[in-house]
Amino acid sequence: MEVCLVSSLTRLERAVDAALYRLGQEALTNALRHARRASYVLVELHREGGSVRLRVSDDGKIQPGATPEPGFGLLGMTERVHLLGGTLRAGPAPEGGWVVEAVLPAQVSP
Repeated sequence: MEVCLVSSLTRLERAVDAALYRLGQEALTNALRHARRASYVLVELHREGGSVRLRVSDDGKIQPGATPEPGFGLLGMTERVHLLGGTLRAGPAPEGGWVVEAVLPAQVSP
């Protein structure tokens, strides 16, 4: 596993900080459970203006055919992100493997 922290992430609101932690934890758990023959998992976290982007990718093999139905982990991740006004994408990567990418606002409205 490789972790890449591109910029400073100090002074994030607690809700955003906690969400990033839980999203990363769930994405890593999913990679360990479902990525067949993965040789790496990459975790990237960086701030882009008023947003924070978390990207967890692996090079695991995906079974040919339809994209699997989302489980409770992905549903929970989606709900957590939407509650904070962010977006989530999870699915096969064009180069192979699987990617979970969340973009959250660095500041949330009260």
